[in-house]
Parts: sequence; structure tokens; C-alpha cells
Amino acid sequence: MTVTEIPVLPARHAVTTTDHTATTDDHAHLAITVHQPGEPGPGRPLVLLVHGWAASRTVWHATAQQLAAAGHTVATYDQRGHASSTSGREPISIERLARDLDTVVGTLTTPERPVVVVGHSGGGYAALAWAAGLPAGNGGASVGRLAGLVLVSTASHGQITPASEVRMMGSKLFSRALRTPWLGRRLLGGTHGPAASLSAREANRRLFAATSPATRAACFASTQEMDQRAGLAGITAPTAVITGTEDKIVKPEFSRELTSALPHAELHRIPGTGHMVPLETPQHIAHHVHLLVAAGR
Repeated sequence: MTVTEIPVLPARHAVTTTDHTATTDDHAHLAITVHQPGEPGPGRPLVLLVHGWAASRTVWHATAQQLAAAGHTVATYDQRGHASSTSGREPISIERLARDLDTVVGTLTTPERPVVVVGHSGGGYAALAWAAGLPAGNGGASVGRLAGLVLVSTASHGQITPASEVRMMGSKLFSRALRTPWLGRRLLGGTHGPAASLSAREANRRLFAATSPATRAACFASTQEMDQRAGLAGITAPTAVITGTEDKIVKPEFSRELTSALPHAELHRIPGTGHMVPLETPQHIAHHVHLLVAAGR
């Protein structure tokens, strides 16, 4: 399915935000923001948005505000080592990030409340691992409350970052270049579609530049052995898979593979959009989350 025009969700509610902290079993402190509509829809699931590498929960601001104004309760959090979250004692890995996700779910919800998880890029890797039950040794019973999954610009395998690129992510020279606006935007140009606005490209640069070199390098190295294909058939929640047709980071073919492998998935292609869908066209994500929640009521 190819999507062209998607309307912004109607804003029927005032939105308030509150900040929280979740503490993991290895003592990482994860910074959380909850976007709450004035009149939450009864029985609606919590929508949890999980950002990708070298970003932060602020990448979801437009998506979260649109969803909350439409009546959804939405939570965003900084993954470990990013923005206001600490690194904890364990190194970054896909399974570790899935366990972090489980901790956030357990912190914010009661055991009876369903959850819709939305993962972008590296956040999608963690979401897939969580949905497949990888954090079962750390309270992963939360997975049983998964009411829906939205996977944006993500994949289950094939994301092998060359060693030279991992080294670049951790280098001081690259960090210095990212702090120069025009140069940083140019270096990250491949992450956007041709029509991406200057504000979207600059927001991405700022997020990348603000992430510590050690965290960037660890994240990009964490996918070297990633292959989650064996667990996909067990993810039975309704799933929306979203890809930009101009994504050069996680190519659209991986989204097609995900859609084929997941039992209840539908593919949505966004013409002219690159990898940074939450910044380029956040209304598409909000639209498909809203439809997924409405279909499950």
C-alpha cells in the first residue's frame, strides 16, 4: 500500500505532559515523558514510542502531540545513554534495550492495560525483540499485553554496520563536524528524503550531535549479529510496517520482508520520504497508530 496524502488527526483535546523515571535492573535511569489528553479514551491502550540510534524522545514530539490531542495517552522515553537517560552497568545490545522497554512498560502501566509499541529504526529492533519475548527472564510477561505494533524504517536482520563506520560514530572528529550546522546536515544528508524540510534536517543534526560518541558507536555496533527472523512468526499482534520509499539507511526491502514474515502485518509506503519519518512526516505515523488502536477497540 502506498500512501500519498494523510490528514493530520483532529485535535479535540488539550494535552498535558508529565515527566517520569524508570530504573532498570542494572541501574540505568530512563527519562520518560507522558503526553496525556484532557479526556483519555476509555479502554484505550498506552501508546509507547521508542526512538532510534542517536536521537531522543523529542524526535516523537509532533507524533505524540497529534495522538494525545486525538485522545490517546502516549509515552516517550530516552533509550539508555541518550539525552537524559543514563547508561547503566550493562553494555548496549538489542536484548538489553528490549529489557529496558519492558521496564518502561512495567513502570507506566498496570498488568491489565494493553500497550501499542511504536519503534523507529533502532527502536524498532528493540520493539521486535521485546514483542518476540526476549526479555522473558526479566519480567517479560508485559509482552502479553501487546495490543499492536508499529514498525517505522526498521528491520529484523541485515543491519551490519562496517567497522570503519562504527569507529567514525565514536570519533571526536565526526562529533566536531556534527556541531557545525551546514556540515552536520551534509554528513547526515543520506538519512532524509529529497523533500525533507530544513527544520527536520536540522533537528536530526542536533540530536545526532547531542548523543555521546560512545553511545553512537555502541548502538551501531549492536546490530552486527542481529537476526530476529526466527521469532517473527510468534508475533501475532496487528502490525503496521511503515517505510519511506527513499530510505537509504534501512532499505524498503527490509520492510517488505517484515510484512511477509509477521502474521498480521500491513505495509505502508510513504513516497519521497527518507529514513527519518518521525521528523519528515510525523502525521503518517500518528494516522496509522490511530487506525490500529481504533481497529482493536
